[in-house]
Amino acid sequence: MKRKYIIPVMASLLALGGCDYNEDNFAGLDEMTRPTDVRNDTLRLVDSDYSLIASNSINQENALKMDPEGKFYVEALKAVGTNKYFTEDAQAAWYLPTFISGKFPYLDDNSKVTVYYNNFENLPEYLKDFNGIKSYSLTSDDYELIWGDQVTANFLSPKSIGKISSVLKAVNPDAKDGDMLVVNYAYSETEPSIGGGGSGETPSEPTWTQLATIPVRSKGENWNYVNMGAVDLSAYKGQSVNIGFKYTSTAQGGAKWELKNFKALSVPYLDVYLFSKQEDGSFKKVETSKGFTGAGEYVIASLGADNNYYPFGRLTGDDYTYGYMYPDPITVTDGVISAADAAYSVMSVEATANGFALKNAIGKYLYMSGSYDSFNVADTMGEDGYEWTIASAGGSDLFSITNVAKNKSVKLNYYVNKDGEASYSYGSYSADKVGGYTYAENSLLGDEGGFTIYDVNTGGLDYVWANDKTYGWIANGYVNNTNHDTESYLVSPTIEIAENAVLPYFTIDEAFRFGSVETITVWITTNYQVASSALAMTRASVTPNTSAVYRYNASSQSWSKYSTDAADIAVLQPADYTQMGYSYVSKPAETLPVYLQRTYPYAKTNDVVTVVYNSNSDGAIAATEFTYDGAAWTQTTVASSSIITFQKTDGKWEEARVYLESSLLNGESGGFTAQDIELSGLSFVWKLDNSYGWKGSGYLSGNKEAESWLISPEIDLTKAVAPTMVFDIAINFLSGNDLKNHLNAKISTNFSGDATTATWETLEITGWPEGTSWDFSTIEPVSLSHFVGQKIRLAFHYKSTAAVAPTVEIKNISIKE
Repeated sequence: MKRKYIIPVMASLLALGGCDYNEDNFAGLDEMTRPTDVRNDTLRLVDSDYSLIASNSINQENALKMDPEGKFYVEALKAVGTNKYFTEDAQAAWYLPTFISGKFPYLDDNSKVTVYYNNFENLPEYLKDFNGIKSYSLTSDDYELIWGDQVTANFLSPKSIGKISSVLKAVNPDAKDGDMLVVNYAYSETEPSIGGGGSGETPSEPTWTQLATIPVRSKGENWNYVNMGAVDLSAYKGQSVNIGFKYTSTAQGGAKWELKNFKALSVPYLDVYLFSKQEDGSFKKVETSKGFTGAGEYVIASLGADNNYYPFGRLTGDDYTYGYMYPDPITVTDGVISAADAAYSVMSVEATANGFALKNAIGKYLYMSGSYDSFNVADTMGEDGYEWTIASAGGSDLFSITNVAKNKSVKLNYYVNKDGEASYSYGSYSADKVGGYTYAENSLLGDEGGFTIYDVNTGGLDYVWANDKTYGWIANGYVNNTNHDTESYLVSPTIEIAENAVLPYFTIDEAFRFGSVETITVWITTNYQVASSALAMTRASVTPNTSAVYRYNASSQSWSKYSTDAADIAVLQPADYTQMGYSYVSKPAETLPVYLQRTYPYAKTNDVVTVVYNSNSDGAIAATEFTYDGAAWTQTTVASSSIITFQKTDGKWEEARVYLESSLLNGESGGFTAQDIELSGLSFVWKLDNSYGWKGSGYLSGNKEAESWLISPEIDLTKAVAPTMVFDIAINFLSGNDLKNHLNAKISTNFSGDATTATWETLEITGWPEGTSWDFSTIEPVSLSHFVGQKIRLAFHYKSTAAVAPTVEIKNISIKE
């Protein structure tokens, strides 16, 4: 047992004694006896290397550390092994050091390894604009600057939106040209009122009554919008009411609820549903706008406030030639009409030049004539009034059928005759006529529509409801991976129902997921008063509802909304994050195509959209480009063969940044191009040679007066630290003349395509060869630190005369840290 303690102590003493002995008595012995292995090596990755890198346990641990969700970077690393290339989510700089360490375990400090590897990048040129982009949210002081002392409003409106530039200029006095910001602000289509007012009394709490009968509800299985049907308000004739859409969630879960296309009318004028024919002869409800495929056999029906479906297409008598339609209800079970029930009401929809022709079950074509709202029928199709368009009525499962000639739309109306007998009937009506019976109507897309918020419990969230230009009003209690206890009402504007209203009702489109319909209910109140705490616009003062990208223009000293011809710019809005349940997007390739599919429903093949979004919990901004292939949105990728160099420092392999590197041999141009100024009979001065690199000469059967520039591609040193340049060069036939008169290496920071108009700075080079042989010399490293933070061009400027025409050969050029 004692040896367990004695041996380590003795070892320590020996170590302590040995540490100083050699150094004290034999200075430099350690350096003399320890071999060094400093090398520059090259690796070209093969398929098996990618698998080894992806399966390396240290790399996997590092990927897991970077990923708060424990999946994203880990899966991206796994994909390296499968796909045999690196990506922006699994970067070569992150995972190659471990691989190199295993390949070259005995190399010493200052050794370098250059790796050639496959990489997929999504970097169109304009995306570089987004480098370094930050976000800024308007403050109360900013709103005060915009509105002055006459208005107290913590939001922007159509009249004030243009003042964002002044705010950004004030809060960013040191902005540089091209600086970018995602600006977050509260916005309302409603202009604020001037001055104060109000009694100062606290409004009483509203009394809510749940509406027991909602004709149709979404099943919550997808994001397809469903129209709720005509919700009967007849019990409230002669009263002023507000409809409350009540959202609740708990710590165990909750739905995400979207509402749009609100209407309230005094009498039904209802759009129709389409039921398309199935293989078994039955007819199934078309649930989305894209579900309508054009010509075919359909049953067209509308849902009355009595929860019955009424089919369209037949006049009261088959021998009638005109009139309104007074159908009997048809049986619809789970969205399907049986073949037997449908037989009487089948409509043939036939394609025409400007839409469709409608032919009913007895072969009669429907058309409109004169100024009447009724229908005419004929055995054959005529020219005037016979064509109809069929289009989505707001993006839900409802459709609008409109006569092309008359611009009137088919509606199911509730008609009461002079004897007080009521029935449902079909006519075709103008928008103006329907508008005369409308209490309220708003798409709610980017427009709050006069709705307000009545929060009972926000569960610690800034808000439960948010308005969005694509999805309307959205309620969500799931934010940042956490469910919250919430209860909040979205309250309609006041509906003043006339005493003599025929059949007052409201209707709205809804979609929801991830919860039950029992937690998203519809209520009504007759005593709602908008308290200051419930005002939607007041809430906007603390919670931005709009985001946009702005860019600074130094020449005009102003900020303006960013746009580019290369792509449409789509900025994720606060409501989008609410719908997703996250405050950032960690998997753009998976998440954003769903967003784009909904935001751009009419996209065309090859449409390009760049989405700007928060990419992590710290609020970092990313911009990712997507292209529509006619069926889906895919992340745009650009394949490239890439190079990266690592240097061993203090025992660790670290990336040595490479800005330009090429052997210039075997046809590898390095991206250099020649611009000839004077040739004097020569065909060229610079020529790329497989064995000697770029070769410059003014000799052809004698010396010629010539001048030419060999110009590099753009070299980006904006993020460089201490870049240096080296190259190999051979010079012959200088004949003792001063090289500076015939060849110089120069740098320009303003080259725009013409060497003669650019400003050039001549580099001081040490190590030029004497100019008397074909032997290559390597110049001493040239510091380019003077150009850090800029984009440059390197050029070799060659001149020859009738007396002297040296030949120059350049190869193995590099600019790196």
